[in-house]
Amino acid sequence: MDPKASSAPHAEERFFPRYAYFSSVCRKLGNTVKDALFPGVCFACGRLFPIAHRRYTIDGYDEDGQCHFEALFEGYLCTACRSQYAEITTPMCLHCGLPFESSHGIDHLCGDCVTQPPSYAEARAAGIYQGALKSTIHQLKYKGREHLARPLGRLLWATLRKYWAADQFDSVVPVPLHPYRLRKRGFNQAQALLVEWPRLAMRDGLRQPAEWIAPRLLVRYRPTEPQTGLKRDRRMENLRRAFRVTDRQRIRSHSVLVVDDVLTTGATADACVRTLLNAGARSVRVLTLARALL
Repeated sequence: MDPKASSAPHAEERFFPRYAYFSSVCRKLGNTVKDALFPGVCFACGRLFPIAHRRYTIDGYDEDGQCHFEALFEGYLCTACRSQYAEITTPMCLHCGLPFESSHGIDHLCGDCVTQPPSYAEARAAGIYQGALKSTIHQLKYKGREHLARPLGRLLWATLRKYWAADQFDSVVPVPLHPYRLRKRGFNQAQALLVEWPRLAMRDGLRQPAEWIAPRLLVRYRPTEPQTGLKRDRRMENLRRAFRVTDRQRIRSHSVLVVDDVLTTGATADACVRTLLNAGARSVRVLTLARALL
């Protein structure tokens, strides 16, 4: 056997580990320089922060298929603000999804859902309306940061897959804005959250019809005053006869998912759901990014 040939593999074994180590050092050095020259600005607290270098997939999932808030927002929020995210977990109300104060026990109906159950079948949300989640929703909704709809929409998709089978819904309907409010804001934040859903559905092996997301199925034809600051009874009165279904045949005997950014008292969601049920929908569920604690 040629001694030179037998020694070649050993030379390669010595070279590649050194090359990998050198490459890793250069990459870390490059990232450090990039963070120093181009730091991120936290959308929640406004402080400069070094942008973390992605450890997850671009959709925020790890190798076990779990979606992480910190991964979705590592380029938008600092580490401290990302740690403030409070995911909604058990125990919660079986109907409206309101989390209970105690972390012990099982899911059951809350007092409001026992005495005055909402018209929707179920409502679920990704997290509690506070901290980083509240800040990013405000940046999207009131500051025109439309690019935040992408990570927020992915978070919403992960929440949908957590609680339901996506293909159990015949139509997905974003809560509509009145044309006047739409012109003033420039976009509907609930609709913006759904832009990536067709791609995410295909990634997950779901073949949803082209018209699955139906932003024009429900319209808001009567202008209403802002709901912020109004009590539940006043909110319900404010929304009376505010919505209308444009195609009753489209939803007759169908299962519908209503999507919005925040569920506070539930008055807006309830008004949308009642309109859809009165038009012939078989069942309606509600999905939001955040749930306010009243």
